[in-house]
Amino acid sequence: MATEPNPLNALINQVASTPPLQSSNEERMFYEKHLSDLANSNQNMLERKKYAEYIFSFTCIWCICIFSILILKGLGKLALSDTIIITLIGSTTLNILVFFTLVTKYLFNSEKST
Repeated sequence: MATEPNPLNALINQVASTPPLQSSNEERMFYEKHLSDLANSNQNMLERKKYAEYIFSFTCIWCICIFSILILKGLGKLALSDTIIITLIGSTTLNILVFFTLVTKYLFNSEKST
């Protein structure tokens, strides 16, 4: 996976490399806090992107597995009763959807979004 240049990183580096101005201690603390907030937001954005890709990949793999089970059952190469197939598909698909929903609500929480 190629890494794309991140404009937020460039902005952080540009701000961090500017020469310090003569300022009060309060202004310096304010500046450092906001620089820290920018770095934190950048890290959160990168982590969210990474985990969103993991969730998407996991969900796609799960759908392929369920589809494969259905194909094998339809071709007669998998001898499972209809009750087992319904239980397998229903319960596990419900679990994966709940998992997907919970993780995405946690990762992309608009109330605490940074």
